[in-house]
Amino acid sequence: MKRSTTFPSLVVALVAMGPAWADTELRSPGFPPSRVADDGSIVEPWGALRLVLAGNEGGMTAPPAEKPPMPMAVTCGHAGPVVMSQAAYRAPIWPAGVDVLEATLTNKSDEPAKVELELMVPEAMQVGETTGSIEGRPSLTLPAGMQPIREEREWGCTGGVSALPGWAKPNVPCDPAFRNIAAGMGSVPITYRFAVEPGSKRTVVLGFCESHHPTAGLRPMVVQVEGTEDRVVDPIAVWGRHGPGVVRFEAADANADGRLQVTVAPHPQARDRNPILNVLWIFNPTASGDVERLLAGEMNDQAQRYVDVGGENDQLLYKSGNLRYALQLGPEERKEFFLLLRSPGCRYLPDPSQGLWNPASLRKAAADVWRDRWEEPAPQE
Repeated sequence: MKRSTTFPSLVVALVAMGPAWADTELRSPGFPPSRVADDGSIVEPWGALRLVLAGNEGGMTAPPAEKPPMPMAVTCGHAGPVVMSQAAYRAPIWPAGVDVLEATLTNKSDEPAKVELELMVPEAMQVGETTGSIEGRPSLTLPAGMQPIREEREWGCTGGVSALPGWAKPNVPCDPAFRNIAAGMGSVPITYRFAVEPGSKRTVVLGFCESHHPTAGLRPMVVQVEGTEDRVVDPIAVWGRHGPGVVRFEAADANADGRLQVTVAPHPQARDRNPILNVLWIFNPTASGDVERLLAGEMNDQAQRYVDVGGENDQLLYKSGNLRYALQLGPEERKEFFLLLRSPGCRYLPDPSQGLWNPASLRKAAADVWRDRWEEPAPQE
């Protein structure tokens, strides 16, 4: 990396150099633990995750501190004028807790500093805009307000959703894609982006089949297709339970950025705020609107894009691999961020953007369950 006298290049690796990391378990009473490996990685059943800053100039040490009430792995290191500290612990929020990784960067100098951070993730992880998933299950939430440097595909889902093949049970013969869904568990919108000519028009068709709720009004959704007005869709109200159906939009790349965006979001008054989507087609504006042929899957080869959402030909917008962040710290600036990891027994991760959890509330939840309980009871069977 080319060095600059104005923005010194910094390097620090979050690697275990002493007992602060080694053999540390992240746990809550009665639940299986995760562990912190010798190299500083947090090791979950689904894989390991580690933070690294480019340009290593020093090792990590255990800072002198009072023993926290909960099990916690803490390290502190520096690279030039920048100090980096990290804390990892289990926060026992419903239903089985999440593992929390906090990091703080502090520029001790009166000069700016440019820093590159790499988030090392499992090879099988697909990382969207806010969430990383393993085998269709959200397992990592990314730091809020930090945009990684990454490469995009021609089209794909922005991530954060769960793929549920075979979830739907269509009650009539139809395209097999109606049996699969993506679900935005935890109120996560389902968003796709497609490369198009800047400012061009397209016909967008979405397919739905609701097989969970017995009656209408429980899972209405707001469909937002670029270049059109938002539309409320309640599949059961229109097609009945297990009934496949399609909704057509005359869309346009309204902001001329060369990307057409399609989103299915939870309705603010819905009792079930987990949106679903089964099928997505992108056609030229002059395409036929034959609903019966669409339902039967007879127009798939005429579509510019045909997506079996949650099925075999679905894909993430972003290419896989580790994430890189370019950060700039002003003189004496301090930057804090945190990540959440799916711990053993965790069903889903909370969305930090909803403001329900932050480092203060997560630490309080962890401390409260451990206060005056230094002996851990036997894990639940």
